[in-house]
Amino acid sequence: MDMIRQWGYPAEKHDVQTEDGFILTMFRIPHGRFSDATWWCQRPVVVFFHALMASGTEFFLNPPESSLAFLLAEAGFDVFLINHRGTTYSKRHVTLKPTDNKFWQWTMDELAKYDSPAAIDAALAISGQKQAYWVGHSMGTTVGYMMLAARPNYNDKIKALFQLAPTGTAAFAVGPIDIIFSAYAHLRNLISVYQRVYGSHEIAYSLPFLNPTIAKMCLSIPFEWEVRRYAITNLILNNKTSKLQSRAPVYMANYPAGTSTWNLLHYFQMASARRIERFDHGSMENLRRYGVEKPPAYDYGLINVPVYHFWSRSDFIVPREDMDETIMETLSTHLVKQWIHIAGYNHFDFALALNIKEKVAEPIIAAVLKQERGMC
Repeated sequence: MDMIRQWGYPAEKHDVQTEDGFILTMFRIPHGRFSDATWWCQRPVVVFFHALMASGTEFFLNPPESSLAFLLAEAGFDVFLINHRGTTYSKRHVTLKPTDNKFWQWTMDELAKYDSPAAIDAALAISGQKQAYWVGHSMGTTVGYMMLAARPNYNDKIKALFQLAPTGTAAFAVGPIDIIFSAYAHLRNLISVYQRVYGSHEIAYSLPFLNPTIAKMCLSIPFEWEVRRYAITNLILNNKTSKLQSRAPVYMANYPAGTSTWNLLHYFQMASARRIERFDHGSMENLRRYGVEKPPAYDYGLINVPVYHFWSRSDFIVPREDMDETIMETLSTHLVKQWIHIAGYNHFDFALALNIKEKVAEPIIAAVLKQERGMC
């Protein structure tokens, strides 16, 4: 909340309870710095869905001129940012505690089935509107597709999907990610034993004491901080001209924000299978959950919402092949209104690039203005 307010924006925090008992925190920026909430005007609802191991903060980690959440609030949107279960701001449940193993037994299936519908319903209830725009980054794009395929009635509640670095199975990733997926393929049997015997656990969590000042110091300290330092300076900041190097401590203090081991394994599983499918719980549990021994695929043919894909050939996690051979395998081609290529962007630039106003915000605003009348 302080991160939003320090730039002069109004901020609200809302609790959102899912059907399976998780209590999620959702941030709201109801209007821009220079507008009055009492003005009579149309403020379209936009709900942001974050990447794997990130949180809703990824959309406002930069100053206002290069933070997508602030830019859309300034453009007249009613901005909501969900924090999925298990992240820094959403570690509550009506009965379970984070120390309970069952608290972490979930994957993207649950994010699509429970978290995302709850976020959409809450945003619409709070704003008094009937439909919302979806802005997803990385995992946030996958969960959006999964939700609309698993719960088709939500097609009526979404006006358009703006998918930033739209992720299929990540099977075509290059570099360190590809090495990790290859290791999974060789260790799959062992991992399956862990999954069924030991359940799921918290992974890639944030450190509460790692405030920006300490994070800045850690950037120059080896040993225990080397992994975080490498991830921040080489993966997130590898495009030296596009992000604020001075903001590295802020990025480091907010990422990673936590997820479950099962959620991470869900990505590994899909990459290995090269198809977008439900989580594999083993043949017996699959029979109970899905009615078949093998996890069924998500049918994107059930999606009926306009889609805008923002992608880049420089994205080392989601090259064009991933989109073409997984997402577009069942998604109706006529739904994709634009393929917006942004030269030079890597996977994290879609949330953190300095020129995000020109490359991402303005195309979104232009697309919405074609549908909306009377925006602020």
